[in-house]
Amino acid sequence: MERQYLKLMDMIAAIVGTLDKREMFRSIISHSGRQHASHFAALGDALIWGLEQQLGAAFTPEMKEAWMKLYDDVQREMIRAGGISEDAGVDRL
Repeated sequence: MERQYLKLMDMIAAIVGTLDKREMFRSIISHSGRQHASHFAALGDALIWGLEQQLGAAFTPEMKEAWMKLYDDVQREMIRAGGISEDAGVDRL
């Protein structure tokens, strides 16, 4: 499980780190989507919850909204890359 956790953290860091590099960003989420799109939806609530717990009051409503939008955009692209129908029971944040 520790290995999976580290892989997940690496993926999130890579996604956030390439937000200003559009082609690299799309490549990372496309690759991840082909491998993990069916599992990605469950991560969103946990990610937001973790950010709220770690950042406390510093996690402002504006910051939460920005993270939720980023997550939804990434999830949408991963679903597309993974070849999963968007109405195939994948929850949105």
